[in-house]
Amino acid sequence: MRRLFSPSSRLWRRVGYVGFFALGCGATLLALRLAGRDSAYAPQGGPLGVLAAIDRAPSPAHIPQTALIAAAARIEPAVVNIDTLEERGAPSVTRDGLRTERLQVQGKGSGVLISSDGYIVTNSHVVEHASIIRVTVKGGRQFDGRVIGADPQADIAVVKVDGSGLPSAELGDSDALRVGEFVLAVGNPLGIGTTVTHGIVSATNRRNLAVGSGRILRQALQTDAPITQGNSGGALANLRGQLVGINTAIASDRGGAPLGIGFAIPVNPTRSVLRRLIAVSRTTPRAIGDPFIGISFARVPRDVSREVGLPPGRGIIVLDVKPLTGAADAGLEVGSIIVAIDGRPIAAEDDVRQALAPHQPGQTVAVRIFRGDRTEREVMVRLGRRPEAPPSP
Repeated sequence: MRRLFSPSSRLWRRVGYVGFFALGCGATLLALRLAGRDSAYAPQGGPLGVLAAIDRAPSPAHIPQTALIAAAARIEPAVVNIDTLEERGAPSVTRDGLRTERLQVQGKGSGVLISSDGYIVTNSHVVEHASIIRVTVKGGRQFDGRVIGADPQADIAVVKVDGSGLPSAELGDSDALRVGEFVLAVGNPLGIGTTVTHGIVSATNRRNLAVGSGRILRQALQTDAPITQGNSGGALANLRGQLVGINTAIASDRGGAPLGIGFAIPVNPTRSVLRRLIAVSRTTPRAIGDPFIGISFARVPRDVSREVGLPPGRGIIVLDVKPLTGAADAGLEVGSIIVAIDGRPIAAEDDVRQALAPHQPGQTVAVRIFRGDRTEREVMVRLGRRPEAPPSP
């Protein structure tokens, strides 16, 4: 018996081989079972496996919210896009006697809502000389804006829209900012829509900076958060999502390439400017303004009426469609002939004024257009506020 089960015996060696083989089989089965358990997440080979991977729902993953995400969620809804129309030069008259409008220049910038009823802080240079201002808030709602006060020296302006329940920013403490602190820049770069970038505070007390077009920043914050054209008037926010600066300028080399150096007007000295501008606007309120379709027009010339088959003395011809107005949104074009507004026949300027008189800016009217094929179609046009005459450049 001792010789039979001794470690050197042939039987003992066979038992050992069998044991090792059984252990290997068990390990293999265990690995296959674990692999089957995870097969829902493991890619399979061939077209069927690829299709299964494409259709597979992602596994849930909890990612903790960072301070940057929380700050962006707080400040972004308060930042608005500002589109402007500036009219330059004097009207002219064409050979056929029709009056044409002045040169129209469109601009894009940003602003920050500081109250739920529609007060917006932006740069003075964003709305300077603008005859029409359109404000777009997060979600796509659009409003007609009007400048209620501006301080070109401080490069600060206040724009008002008629709204309620709008998201607004909390004003932070720009004096508490430290070099190296993370900040967010929010605005409308290049007019592509609200964009959030981040960087750090590079300097807190830049003085008397010449930033082009004769503008001097008496006091500015410097940041490397990406800022570009269209960001002017947007928000510089701290990690609490509070407004600490109004983005206003960038530094660039002679070729115009940005250098990663941006400047913002600190919010603390801006407070006194805002108080003064808003207080003055309260003591000298402005009229709401006449409703405005957004076109210039004239009587239809007799030869045009004869050519298109329109009875003489009927309709007005559109000479100009102003961007950022209800007429532009509705697709009215130069040369369109308007024959009725809200069912009222139109043949002269007074007819247009009387047809619009019962309405307020923000309401819509039905505009009937005579077509070249001698048919008529009707479009709905949202009325705006007639712009004030802009100052001469």
